[in-house]
Amino acid sequence: MASRHSAPSVTTQLEFCTYCPKMCRHACPVSTTEGKESWIPQQKMERLNALRRGNAGWDLASTEPLWACTGCRQCTNYCDHGNEPGTVLFAGRAEAAARGAGHPALAEYPDRFRAREARLHRQLREHVAADKFSDDAMVAFWPGCDAVDKNIDGVLASLQLFDKIGADHVRMVDAAQVCGGYPLLASGFTDMFRWHAGKVAEELKRYKTVIMNCSACVHSLRAFYPAEGVSINAEVLHLSEFLAQSADRLPPPKQKSRVYYHDPCYLARHAGVIEAPRRVLGRVADVHEFSWSHTDTECCGGGGVLPKTMPAVADAMARRRLSEIASKGGGTVVTSCATCAFMLRRNAPDSVTVKDLPDAVIDAITDSD
Repeated sequence: MASRHSAPSVTTQLEFCTYCPKMCRHACPVSTTEGKESWIPQQKMERLNALRRGNAGWDLASTEPLWACTGCRQCTNYCDHGNEPGTVLFAGRAEAAARGAGHPALAEYPDRFRAREARLHRQLREHVAADKFSDDAMVAFWPGCDAVDKNIDGVLASLQLFDKIGADHVRMVDAAQVCGGYPLLASGFTDMFRWHAGKVAEELKRYKTVIMNCSACVHSLRAFYPAEGVSINAEVLHLSEFLAQSADRLPPPKQKSRVYYHDPCYLARHAGVIEAPRRVLGRVADVHEFSWSHTDTECCGGGGVLPKTMPAVADAMARRRLSEIASKGGGTVVTSCATCAFMLRRNAPDSVTVKDLPDAVIDAITDSD
């Protein structure tokens, strides 16, 4: 069900949600997983509205519902007003942080963010051959922080895929920044996000096209950066969009294995990238769907810094997402986001195997050799 109107002002959205008869209550994977009425979209927006009006204090107890959101945007799918609770709640987090009422799990987070970036930049240089980096390349691959941190093999698999489709001209982005900065925004550190976005834009301006394998960061560069007054001159493509342009060059296996495709929320609902990963995956596998898929996909729990603020809830969401496949006897689930792959993989039951798109395609091609 698509929204029929563009989103109204933040104040109007808060008012609309406060007095709404909870038409989207089924569409929040956080509240559905936990069974908490105080975490349904209407209640979270009502709480932020109360904070705005001064009817509640800016303390952890009052602001807790603001953190029970991954920004997945499924509630917007079912809103006749086009409200964007995820975006509004993230703004509420920024206000909470400014008032000294940020989430305790995110204390000193900007410093931790920068330290992680430095570590991941070193890690990328250690695992990827030096000749794969170039400042003069027109097309560059910037995989994203979770891809480097959680699945460096997937980064190497992506480089192999570029060679397979005749795109051996693609080089790695060599920059101190490894992440697009989405976690800073979702944590309520808007000023730091804006500063970081400016640094990223400066590093990426030398490229004509930048390829990414992080769904949240693709949306960040395409939408959140411009919203903060930061322009990216390069064309920003998700990995699947780039591979889909030459998918027919991938050698099909002798026999296609059955797989289930999981749509990342930020890729499908925010960025509108739905068919490209299916085209790439369909070249080497027999693709099947979850009951909730495409723009009606369910969140894996990896968005909105939920793994940091509510880790048990995030893991429960991933297990809930995979329960459908487990109930069918198991199988292989493929996604196209390093964060989704990590969340699903670490919560998968024994009967379910989870792969990121580049790993799945390389494995299928290798098996066919």
